[in-house]
Amino acid sequence: MKENSIIFITKGKMAKSRYVTNKGINTFSVAFQATSNLDEMRDIAARICRDYLNGAWKTISAEDIQLKRISGGLSNFLYHVSLPDNFDNKNQSLQSGIKRPRKDSVNTNNLPEPKEVLLRIYGQVHGEHALESVLTESVVFTLLSERKLGPKLHGIFPGGRIEQYIPARPLATNELSDPKISCKIAEKMAKIHSLNIPVSKEPEWLWKTIDRWLDNAETILGDFISSNPIEVEQANAMKNVDFRKELEWIKDTVDKASYPVVFSHNDLQEGNILFKEGISDSRNSSMEQLSSYFDDSAALDAQYDDILLSPSSSHSCDNVNNNTLSTSSSRKRSFSGNQDDCDLESTRDSVLSGNSQTYSDICDPDLMIIDFEYCAYNYRGFDLANHFLEWTLDYRCNEYPFFYHKKERYPTVEQQERFITSYLVELASGTQNYRPSITEIEELKEEIKCFTLVSHFLWSLWSIVNVHQEIEFGYLSYGECRIKEYFAAKELYKQTKGLVLKRKHTLDERR
Repeated sequence: MKENSIIFITKGKMAKSRYVTNKGINTFSVAFQATSNLDEMRDIAARICRDYLNGAWKTISAEDIQLKRISGGLSNFLYHVSLPDNFDNKNQSLQSGIKRPRKDSVNTNNLPEPKEVLLRIYGQVHGEHALESVLTESVVFTLLSERKLGPKLHGIFPGGRIEQYIPARPLATNELSDPKISCKIAEKMAKIHSLNIPVSKEPEWLWKTIDRWLDNAETILGDFISSNPIEVEQANAMKNVDFRKELEWIKDTVDKASYPVVFSHNDLQEGNILFKEGISDSRNSSMEQLSSYFDDSAALDAQYDDILLSPSSSHSCDNVNNNTLSTSSSRKRSFSGNQDDCDLESTRDSVLSGNSQTYSDICDPDLMIIDFEYCAYNYRGFDLANHFLEWTLDYRCNEYPFFYHKKERYPTVEQQERFITSYLVELASGTQNYRPSITEIEELKEEIKCFTLVSHFLWSLWSIVNVHQEIEFGYLSYGECRIKEYFAAKELYKQTKGLVLKRKHTLDERR
């Protein structure tokens, strides 16, 4: 057995851990629950940080580190680990009884040590491709970190990794339409699409994911029982959908065109886009500045089932205060802001700052993309179509079904073309005086129309697969919403496609 490993045994909501060293198994059993005492986890965190970080981390005792649980996810356990203010590591090893720091062949004493880190420990790792998925995600995370497209990687160990802790807030849904933010997102997307990542270049992630979720969805719907008449009605409506037939039509439609395949994020929604509010060095941040948090995606429990890890009611929620945001989907759905256990902070992989800027104040928004669990090579149009659809889905809703569907917020033609132009310009960076042609823009808009169908179809299946999750979210309502939108988009696609073909036929005749 490898040294310095963490083995997690998961069952239900609990995950017991053992920290393994070359001296054998030390029995540090920790029950990870919202009400768990963090003392034992603090000891494990201290050991990991001592092994993988420099400076004061080499000598600090478990009693001295500051630890907070910051994730409500079911597949990853996230902890904010930090050094206490004005920590003095002189003679600390002698006082605490831990081993004296060794002299390395390379002097690392002058390397800047992070004052705070995010400790990610894998929880429910399962599935046929579990190990392969974990390894693939580690490679992707490392490469994106090195290319400054994601959080910095401080260390990686069997069972988890140590990441940069970023004091930032996720974007709100209504901020996606801000021109400056939208253009910046387009540039970030283009940078990701330009990457050459050493994983399979075939767009197999999409079809494998759909096939797996469809198998599970059929079983779940077939066995579905509920005392809620609304849910029963929704489940029956979903049962009447011939998903197999629709999937065959989708594949046939996609195969008829040679759509570009690129390395894709596959879930570029507002919760996965952090806005860094003028903070140049996360080491100087203070936990006292933080007031609201977003939770790690509950959808992550499906992340290890395939290569590359690893998605609503029309009302307005624009009046939600940035300092009291407390919801996200089951990809983003969080605990209530009135949590009884102050030791458990609900967040995504980041923190929402209490003194948040509004997007209207931004000159050049500093954004960072996070959560690469779904990253894989995929059709280019999927990322763009999926992102545009997220403009219409707002998960900041505290009442059932815990999301709003605002169709009127879908990007206008002008907004689409602005985004596409920024995307194509960044994609062609290095080409002097490049300006996308009308033809290039129109071709990409056609890709988006096609993969709008795919996005709706994919996440409708996801909602069925997650229907038994204990996260408070209207999964069946969400699934019904997405499949209805799929059929509406399909009808529109067939009509517009017919018009395009008819127009092309007329032009050919004139020639």
